Amino acid sequence: MQGVPSLRYSWASFGILLIGVFVLVLSAPATAQTSATQASSQMSELNQNVKEVYFPFNIYTKVIDPAVLDADAAWLKQHPDAKFWIQAYADIRGDVVYNLVLSYRRAQWIKSSLVSRGVNEAQIGFATGWGKLYQVCNQKDEACFQKNRRGDMIAPELLM
Repeated sequence: MQGVPSLRYSWASFGILLIGVFVLVLSAPATAQTSATQASSQMSELNQNVKEVYFPFNIYTKVIDPAVLDADAAWLKQHPDAKFWIQAYADIRGDVVYNLVLSYRRAQWIKSSLVSRGVNEAQIGFATGWGKLYQVCNQKDEACFQKNRRGDMIAPELLM
């Protein structure tokens, strides 16, 4: 009987393993719920603290109020776990292709400006331009055009 392993130890090991798996499975939903709550809180904080930046007509290399971009960068540096996407837009004047390129350049300029201000590039999921799609104002006056020449930083969860 020396060549036969004791069944008592193998059953005990199996029981401990089974209890460990059971505890792990029961704690997984609580962990997922906590992660979802934290992500929702971070998304809300990002939306409240990071503001849109606005561009002059036909320009992508400067914003109307640089202090807004500075404040956005300061908040994003203090929250290195905040992941975001950059989207930029143009007003309705001009060709579709021209506005797509202009808005893309605005998004890339915002990205490089944030990185040069110390924001970690790994926080930025992507930076793209949407041209004259997704207008926030439809009147044909300068005030409305200005509202549409914008760049914003949003939490990726908002688009999913």
